[in-house]
Amino acid sequence: MRILLLAYSLLLSLALPCSPLEMTENRLSQVIAEMPKNMVVAWDVIELQDKQLLFTIEGINDTVFSPHLKSHLKTGTVIKIYQIDAERDYLDNANSVDSKLIRQLQLPCIYQNKMRSAHPWLITVGQSDDDAHIEVFVGAFRATKYYSAETRPYFLEYRDGVIVRRWTGSRLNGIAFSDADYVDHDGDGRDELKVVEHDFRNGKPYSEISYYRLYGFTPHRLNFSR
Repeated sequence: MRILLLAYSLLLSLALPCSPLEMTENRLSQVIAEMPKNMVVAWDVIELQDKQLLFTIEGINDTVFSPHLKSHLKTGTVIKIYQIDAERDYLDNANSVDSKLIRQLQLPCIYQNKMRSAHPWLITVGQSDDDAHIEVFVGAFRATKYYSAETRPYFLEYRDGVIVRRWTGSRLNGIAFSDADYVDHDGDGRDELKVVEHDFRNGKPYSEISYYRLYGFTPHRLNFSR
């Protein structure tokens, strides 16, 4: 129990009047119990025909530490998809989405997929090819057979009412990534996955922005003039 409580100490430190480590275990357990079980960790919205779909990562999982990024990442337990009809309020200009807003809008959940073991912390959606399926990129945090735990890329796809895997490799071009977003960078009507990647050059850390598309089941890094 003590290990679980310490894992949430960083997550709670900004919201509590004193350090969680200075609190009694009973009080900290009470605070954790009072946190919303369906907390929205990350979200993105995409328009689809006459409606919008809201993709979220929800649930209290844990807070993990990225050795390369030297930062903590808050992870969730489940991916959920909500449907927003055209006549309802749109979320295009929303700065944040939380469980309270979802309840206020009475958004129906049309799909969910448990991903606790992958420790998901980021989600972005787009359409990078010519079909009507939605590409879903999830930032996970896992160890692999040959590498220690770090940020990992999960390329998924939402089609026929379910999410399916397309490519879930150990890494992209860099060792780690800190952000990702689907954008139409070259204006061809198809989205590219824009990723902020981090690596080393001549022994020194650096970061750069890379763009990817899936060809078949493999992500290809695109070269754009910067």
